[in-house]
Amino acid sequence: MKILSVSQIQKADEYTIKNEPITSIELMERASKTVAQWILKSYSKKYKICVLAGSGNNGGDGLAVARLLKSYGYKVTVLLVMGDKGSDDFNVNLNRLTTQNIPILGKLNAFSQRPAIFIDAIFGSGLSRDIEGAPAEVIQEVNSLDAHKIAIDMPSGLYADKASTSENIFRAEHTLSFQIPKLAFMMPENYQYVGKWHVLDIELHSDYLDNVETDYHLVQASDFSLPQLSPFAHKGTRGRATIIAGGYGKMGAAIIALKGALHSGIGLLTAQVCGASVNVVQSAIPEVLILQDENEYVLGTFHDYSKQDVVVIGPAIGFAQKTKELFIQLLKTFKGQLIIDADVITMLAEDEELLQFLPEGSILTPHIGEFDRLLGESLNHFDRLFKLKEFCKTYKVVMILKGKNTAVCSAEGEISFNSSGNAGMAKGGSGDLLCGILAGTNSFVKNTFVCAKLAVFLHGSIGDYAQQKSGDLYINPSGWMKYIKKAKDSVIN
Repeated sequence: MKILSVSQIQKADEYTIKNEPITSIELMERASKTVAQWILKSYSKKYKICVLAGSGNNGGDGLAVARLLKSYGYKVTVLLVMGDKGSDDFNVNLNRLTTQNIPILGKLNAFSQRPAIFIDAIFGSGLSRDIEGAPAEVIQEVNSLDAHKIAIDMPSGLYADKASTSENIFRAEHTLSFQIPKLAFMMPENYQYVGKWHVLDIELHSDYLDNVETDYHLVQASDFSLPQLSPFAHKGTRGRATIIAGGYGKMGAAIIALKGALHSGIGLLTAQVCGASVNVVQSAIPEVLILQDENEYVLGTFHDYSKQDVVVIGPAIGFAQKTKELFIQLLKTFKGQLIIDADVITMLAEDEELLQFLPEGSILTPHIGEFDRLLGESLNHFDRLFKLKEFCKTYKVVMILKGKNTAVCSAEGEISFNSSGNAGMAKGGSGDLLCGILAGTNSFVKNTFVCAKLAVFLHGSIGDYAQQKSGDLYINPSGWMKYIKKAKDSVIN
């Protein structure tokens, strides 16, 4: 699913009006019906509804929604936040209200009914400056009330395409976005305003949507089409991977990563571990080959990796000088798919000269803390995404910036946000499992960017299945392996 800018969305509206053809007021009515029907399905008629209407087209949407909800049997009141004169479509819908016997207020304190739902239709996504004056006062007052709050298109005061710094932003419980999600929805700092967002299909013209170009997408299961395993496959054709992880006393990270790879399709899997930890791996995963490090308690021996398709390095590996030297040799010599995680990302951050040796096509998997150590503190998540794009384009690598709606960036600067996963996955070991899934997925998806997007989606889907079974508080990465098949089945044709 494409994520478009405000200007692109406006052009989509214009293209639809011209080429469907349909009038602007008819398109507004169609959009408003999707909002009213969503509310009808989500809230009973015991709620008293107050629509906060601005004077532009977002306000026109709100007025149409008020009229439709009234026809469905809700008790509806409208507050004209910016007066009774506005855009042409606003004026048309205001005139239509006169036949509905809907109270129209000039001040919020005249609405005191409970239980209440406030619907924000003040500014929407067309906002060009911070909100001040009377609209700001209304937003602050509504935010303080104990009521359900729904935003049409965008919470008023929140910018769609750039960071928002104002305190005068509507705090929605649900945001109903027309046709596509907005880039602002992907930003962690905006959750307090957006709440849960939902995309409502208003049938904008497919010709425009199919052909418009954007650097931003939302990944869904339907984006993938995976081949079935050949009946003539053997372990040699299903990929070879080595995972270098888990220093002494931290073998849990290695075990989780290894199991992730083994259950994701890899044919031959090798673990490089220090001497004191060999028995840990052999006992936990007998299918894994052992590449024993010459060091007893740290990882630091450079072996021959030339026959490996994938090498994963980093999970809980530690920061010994020998370990860093091993990492440097890998950077300089390994020709296969290199997956760089955790501790070795910190090594890159502490020694920026190593960046010149990053092999093109490498996959880096930082969480936000590791990312900020590598590229410096960011003002906000928009700023962080800009740095992400520039880094990937400069070094020709793929980076997975982990978090809610994990951002996967290609070497060309295209960013895909993940749609699977949940807060219960925020536990130690989750990233180790992702590394393993990346290694296993590479065995049948050779395009690095597609491999990264798929692995991230599968990882999140596994967490979603685990959440359904056990709940947010009780799921853990070591228990997720049994859900890998279900996650893969959801995307394999």
